[in-house]
Amino acid sequence: MKNIVKDLENISIKKHVVTSIEYDCKDEKQEDEVFETIRNVITENINDFAKVTYDVEADHKVKVEVIQG
Repeated sequence: MKNIVKDLENISIKKHVVTSIEYDCKDEKQEDEVFETIRNVITENINDFAKVTYDVEADHKVKVEVIQG
């Protein structure tokens, strides 16, 4: 299957790439794992991100949105 996102990224006009991922965690341990992973990625690549949001909902659903600048 063709990767639509790659095709859109190849357009040579200034853009911001927004990635949204939803994790269905079973417990707080998995929530912590997601948080630690995000923290490590941001720490190692701080200049690549314009914005990162991290939300935890009541049912252990974690929503992460990353905007690359």
